[in-house]
Amino acid sequence: MGSANLITTAIALVLLIVTAYVIVGAIIATSEIVTMSQTERFSFQESRMHTSIDIFNITVSNETHVLDMIVNNSGNEKISQFKYVDIYIVNSDAQPILIPYTKTPGTENTWNLSQITPDIIHPNELDPGESATMTITYAAGITPVWIKVTTPNGVYDSAYI
Repeated sequence: MGSANLITTAIALVLLIVTAYVIVGAIIATSEIVTMSQTERFSFQESRMHTSIDIFNITVSNETHVLDMIVNNSGNEKISQFKYVDIYIVNSDAQPILIPYTKTPGTENTWNLSQITPDIIHPNELDPGESATMTITYAAGITPVWIKVTTPNGVYDSAYI
């Protein structure tokens, strides 16, 4: 009888140690995930604080349905993922239209990057102090009156046309 109690106690202790090990491991893994998430969130917010753009020199040709504008990177972060840059135009009916990026100029309701000036440091990336000429081809029957450019990290600028 005495050995049965001893074996039962030993098994209970082993189960208790294994359970504690699993719980502590889960707590450590969870805290590492939370710490990485907080670090990533802080980095993203810091990137947003250092990003700034300005829209100017907007020209519209209603005959060819083309809008050209210059976007200046006035912040401290480079903008490189143009496929994630969203442009919205609002027509005279106050209906916002999403204009996605394309590498093929002339496609209706899309925009493309005409040139970056000066494009010396990182080619095909909008570095701080550089200006990008963006060309929007919009559908016939749309009269744009307002435009908004949003960077991949959510910073935007808007202007009336």
